[in-house]
Amino acid sequence: MRKFTITGAIVSVLLVAFVACRVDDKPAEQKSEPLRVGISAYQDLAMLTTYKSLGLDTKYGISVDLVTLDWEKIIPSLASAGRTVDVGFGSLIEFLTKYQNINTQGADPLVYVFPMYVFKGGGFVSFNKAVPNLDEHIPPSPELVKNFFAFKIGAQKNSMFDMLLFSVSERAGIPRNSVHIIDTTMSDGLLAAEHGSLDAAAAGLTQRNEALRQGGRIVLTMDKFGFADLTGLIAKKSTVTARRSDIEKLVHIWFDSVNFVYSDLDHNLTIPMAYLAAKSSTKYTIETYKDALEAEYLPRTVSDANRDLIAADGKFSIGRISKDVIGYLVKLDIVKTAPPVPEPLVIKP
Repeated sequence: MRKFTITGAIVSVLLVAFVACRVDDKPAEQKSEPLRVGISAYQDLAMLTTYKSLGLDTKYGISVDLVTLDWEKIIPSLASAGRTVDVGFGSLIEFLTKYQNINTQGADPLVYVFPMYVFKGGGFVSFNKAVPNLDEHIPPSPELVKNFFAFKIGAQKNSMFDMLLFSVSERAGIPRNSVHIIDTTMSDGLLAAEHGSLDAAAAGLTQRNEALRQGGRIVLTMDKFGFADLTGLIAKKSTVTARRSDIEKLVHIWFDSVNFVYSDLDHNLTIPMAYLAAKSSTKYTIETYKDALEAEYLPRTVSDANRDLIAADGKFSIGRISKDVIGYLVKLDIVKTAPPVPEPLVIKP
């Protein structure tokens, strides 16, 4: 009887050890640490904060930690040797411009993982009736573009507005060295355009609305020309390899969150507004929140993103826009070596 009891105990111990071993052998993605996601306190990114109340982490089987960082700190945090965040949201233009500096080591570079939404609200305004409206002629003829660039145009050097002008001139076959752009900030440019020392000036949403209020008009917009800055996920290559499944789940969580907020902006902004009230220096109301969103295009589904942001013929094709930006950076000698065109993950709807 004693022998039987000891034998049974041994079998029990072995069985427990076997079960423990099997539990420990679960796939890494099932026992992985939370995916730490860097976001900034802006109206667009704030939509992601709804994921918890919607139960999207449970739906997709992932633990997510949102880490609020200043916008300019997200890419450096991703590039650092530490682990502040695993993946973060960043600008395509900034990523391409800083590619060489952030990837000096080369062994484990940062990669642009997937475009999530578009800033498209920029453009140029004018108070001079003689300046042609390029938005009315898509695509404009080379002669019309040449006429446009004959006027005094203001844009801040190396800004996306300057890049938009480069894209327009390049498509019309007009060399950059034959185009003279006056380096000026948006606020100074608007005042100069109002007083006639500039014929057209770069304008964001605020400057555009002010120009229209003062009797000006819009003569060129990013939206009409398919040029924009794409905000998307950025991470180290090793992180994408190790946590690809979690990153794909995060992409779906993002679009589900955005779709929820847009389904009823008046009622579904409660959580994003609470986040912004706690984290942002900008004081949002529902109306100012909606106004800010006018300058952006946020796809509601992965299918929308694949069609509009990924496809070669998409309205805001990441490949086409990247080539425009890289051409600008190289021709103006801003970078010595052209950064690679990003190759986003292939994510199924």
